[in-house]
Order: sequence, then structure tokens, then C-alpha cells
Amino acid sequence: MSQQLTNLREGFETAFIDSTYASNLTYRPQFISNNYREGKKVLPTIENELLSCNEFKISVAFITQSGIMPFLQTLKELESRNIKGQILTTNYLNFSEPKALEQLQKLKNITLKMYDVEAAGEGFHTKGYIFKKEEVYNIIIGSSNMTAAALTSNREWNTRIVSTNQGEMAKSIVDEFEQLWNLHILLTIVTLLRSIKHAMR
Repeated sequence: MSQQLTNLREGFETAFIDSTYASNLTYRPQFISNNYREGKKVLPTIENELLSCNEFKISVAFITQSGIMPFLQTLKELESRNIKGQILTTNYLNFSEPKALEQLQKLKNITLKMYDVEAAGEGFHTKGYIFKKEEVYNIIIGSSNMTAAALTSNREWNTRIVSTNQGEMAKSIVDEFEQLWNLHILLTIVTLLRSIKHAMR
């Protein structure tokens, strides 16, 4: 762990104090955005984090078919490796697509829940991707939902945070996720899809 702490401190030096300071990119906080002129996309960063993590948690307001399609092969690989994931989304504006949720639900390594804004009496607009590898968290917080436009072409601003599991920032974010995840107002996706199909009859 001592080498990891050294790498983290050097990464903070580059990110927040002196941009010319040499450090390991893996441990460096970063600004992540889409910019087609420069060939930048949010998507590959999230995909790389998925492939290197031991577990992951995702909280986004919107999930669409186009948003999960680029990740399906990666998620299936994680399923074969038994890398567990929790995904929290919402029925806010009824924007998330049932077909996308059904595909995620089929993956045995993923638990999927939906925040019920009507029961909560408030909106839900989080966009966070939490990846844990051993004692280090890589967390992407910003504006990108799990939609194709948000991950590849829209103007989106995201920050990648790197922290040990004892760091204040990581603990605050993970605690907030767990608090939301354990709320009694959450719907299972099976319940949600059943209600949607019933409403469409």
C-alpha cells in the first residue's frame, strides 16, 4: 500500500499543484469529456475502469439501449469473471428504456434497482461511476448518463477521482450510494417491468 500512497500523492501533485510534475496516470485525478475534434470520449475511460476493477457501483438518472450496447461485451466478460456490480437508476421522467434495463437484469453479476421519484417526492439526477480495485477507488462524477450521446458526443464534464478506501471523498460518495441503495422506496427492475407491461395492455 505504501507505493500506492506514493503514486497517489504524486498524482495529486500533477493534477492540483504542478501540471509539469511527472506521475503515474493511473493514480492521477483527471478531467474527462467528449471532444470529437480531439478524438476524446467518456466511454473508453469507463470501459477501461470496468475491465480493471474488482467491483463496481453505478448511479445514473438515465439508461438507454444505445448507452449500454458498447458495454455489453465488457459486462459479459465481467459476468464470466464474477465481478459484481450494482446499478441504480430512476423512473425520473420515465426516460430509461425498459429494453436496456431487461438486458442488464439478465446479467447474473449485476443487481439493478430503480429509485422511485414519486414515492420519494423528489427528483433523482445523479451521474456517478464507482470502481474499486483492492484498496483504491476510481470514481467518475459529472454529467454523463448511460446514453450514447452522453458517453460519446455531447458536451459533458466529468472528474475522475482517485482515492484509497479510507479517503474522505471516496467514503462520502460510497456512503451516499449505499444510503440510496438501501432505501425502502427503491423498485426492483422485475417489479418495474411488470408494471410497465401491465400499463401497456
